[in-house]
Amino acid sequence: MTVSRARQIEIAERRTKATQMRLAGMSLQMIADQLGYTSAGAVSKDLTRAMRAASKAQQLNSEELLQIEIDRLDRMMAGLWSKAITGDTKAVEVVEKIIYRRCQLLGLDLINRNGVQDGDVVSLLGALFQQIQGRHQEITVDAEVVHELEPEPDEEAAA
Repeated sequence: MTVSRARQIEIAERRTKATQMRLAGMSLQMIADQLGYTSAGAVSKDLTRAMRAASKAQQLNSEELLQIEIDRLDRMMAGLWSKAITGDTKAVEVVEKIIYRRCQLLGLDLINRNGVQDGDVVSLLGALFQQIQGRHQEITVDAEVVHELEPEPDEEAAA
């Protein structure tokens, strides 16, 4: 079922009004009565749809903004890279700042090489201890304990 553009606009306007009324503290039933919804449940569904759409739009906008910032950093890096790799210390400093900023934007600064999100010493030691335990639990050694060495047959003949 395809909804006409005029109907889509009407629905969007009603949702906007319903959202404003709900934010103003009106009950679902009052909103239903004033805006012509069939029930308070219908208002609730419409408000949920409006919130989902707004949340999705905000997420898309955030992702788009992040990509714009990453692209800007890429352009700056491209302009400085040749100077940095030839030893221009000022360019190296700026490139390092660009790399640091990219890590912040992408969250790479929050993850260490062990994959532990929390960088405090106790967490790191705990993760290391678990890794060591895991490695040693897999190893089994069959050994016979010898209390005294017995002479080899050649040594007995020589004695």
